[in-house]
Amino acid sequence: MDSLKIKTVTPDDKYNVLEVYRQCEDFLALGPQPKASLEMVLKDIGESHKEGGAFQGIYAGDRMIGVVSYITKGFEGNLTNAFLSLLMIIPSFRGKGRGTKIVGIVEKEILADSRVKTILSAVQANNSDALRFWEKNGYRIVSEPELRPDGTTVFQLRKSRQTKS
Repeated sequence: MDSLKIKTVTPDDKYNVLEVYRQCEDFLALGPQPKASLEMVLKDIGESHKEGGAFQGIYAGDRMIGVVSYITKGFEGNLTNAFLSLLMIIPSFRGKGRGTKIVGIVEKEILADSRVKTILSAVQANNSDALRFWEKNGYRIVSEPELRPDGTTVFQLRKSRQTKS
């Protein structure tokens, strides 16, 4: 498998992020805004930063093939909770273990802080592929479907830190 890395998105990367969003309109079509726009990209990056999160590009070599956004600790004011809010990989790079590898990189960063006990996420109820992906990666559904203000319906997900016995 190609070498993957993640790095923080800078203002110069906004058009590369937009291209990722455009190639992931199959994912966007499941939500309230099916078409990618620069405004959508800038809003997502801004909201991630406002929440104290990291918005990063996923790279295979020098090519951005996806994005990931997460809060390493302090989600909703609780230092023991992290939140993985977005993982998008362009279709031609899906299904080959790359998403799992990226989740592992992000989890390693998050769990480097021993105070973090739980990684939370959410997945749209109409995204059965994503539900299978997250469950395969150790996340469990911990809620009934919930209607969000943006009109999407999501399941809340949770993965707890493994304790050594």
